[in-house]
Amino acid sequence: MLKNNFSQIDVLGAGPAGLGVGYFAKKYGIPVSIFELSNSVGGNSRTISNGEFRYDTGAHRLHNKHSSVTQIVKDLLGEDLKKVNVPSKIYYNQSMIDFPLNFINLLQCLQTSALIKIIKENLLNRIKPKRDIKSFKDLAYQSYGKTLSELFLINYTEKLWGKNSSELDPNISGKRLKNLDFFSIIKSLILGKYNTKHLDGSFLYPKHGFGTIFDELANNIGNENIFLDSKIEKIIHDGKKINQIVYSNGKSFKPGMVVNTLPLTILGNVFDPKPPSHIIECINRIQFRDVRLCILYLNKPKFSSNASLYFPESKFPYNRIYEPKNRSEKMAPQDKTCIVIESAFSRKDRDSMDSAESFYKKIRNSLVCERFIQKKDILGYEIGFISNAYPIIDVGIQKRITPVLSYFNSFDNHILHGRNAEFQYVHTHDLLKSSENLVSEFLRK
Repeated sequence: MLKNNFSQIDVLGAGPAGLGVGYFAKKYGIPVSIFELSNSVGGNSRTISNGEFRYDTGAHRLHNKHSSVTQIVKDLLGEDLKKVNVPSKIYYNQSMIDFPLNFINLLQCLQTSALIKIIKENLLNRIKPKRDIKSFKDLAYQSYGKTLSELFLINYTEKLWGKNSSELDPNISGKRLKNLDFFSIIKSLILGKYNTKHLDGSFLYPKHGFGTIFDELANNIGNENIFLDSKIEKIIHDGKKINQIVYSNGKSFKPGMVVNTLPLTILGNVFDPKPPSHIIECINRIQFRDVRLCILYLNKPKFSSNASLYFPESKFPYNRIYEPKNRSEKMAPQDKTCIVIESAFSRKDRDSMDSAESFYKKIRNSLVCERFIQKKDILGYEIGFISNAYPIIDVGIQKRITPVLSYFNSFDNHILHGRNAEFQYVHTHDLLKSSENLVSEFLRK
């Protein structure tokens, strides 16, 4: 029996968070239904097949941070889940910089004057009192000093999120800077140990793409319990309880415990009656970054030897490039490869976006100019789109959205869950763990 005597769970959204809840509900014997807008599961964590090529809708990786989550994925995928040790790089000033940062690599790529400044700034960081970290800029400066931060971290962050780094919350780092600073780089050099615990260094990855994790979760839940092409049109309530959910051209049902993974910006429009005006006002201030993808199919066995390449300089019309084949050789033919190029933009830029062909040509010309590829290498291309890819977590956002979260969580049978519903920048391993915790809390002994 569920909390408050609801005998079933109804999940809105079949992304990682929704499928995680569905999996654990099924595991604990709780009836569950999942309603998904699109015609496939996985949300922004899908794997797309195109002939002999496969690619993910994002540079996704599974990190072994929760043993119980890792074991579940291993049980689902068996031998298809592999450990991958593939470094990422920052492409800056026509040089490849190791990420996570490596001192020997910095010696090779930076001028002596810059290295001296970096060492001085980080020595000062060690001896001066620690400041309160209020923004991502504070976190970067305290971790690496001003010079190193502005060379590689600040510019990339501002390009990705579209805001000044002093306005962004430290949590947008996604824990990538946790326990990392300039002297940890030096320490790893002295001890001869590379930081394989860093989120970009070592990870788990399925042989046929990241989306297969969620395909297997869906198979475990049962296709009969997942309703695709089911757009949520209304969530009808009486101020205390959700009484009816309307979806797909007027179909409706009386819900049990509702786990809502939809973006907050959508909830404000589908709640009936509408939330109070001050809640709507808060929702209207919430922003997401969308991502446009360009997938290039290449007639060459390899583009690079890296998991991801980051491009902090503003002259590049993209933020990151990842090569699926470097995660698993099954993602492309032996003599060919594909790359996925991400370009982040704000919602207000949608109306002025380049056409698909113009966008492709900008990217192609940039890569040819930098001598990454030749035009003759390109077999074809696709253009993709990821909506609500990154919640813009600026300074003070948690305080501002607390009334919104409290309102939507105040109903007896309604709880927010997941990256877009809770407006948090979290990783897959954390989402699955929180899904397990959420379902456990629903159960009454």
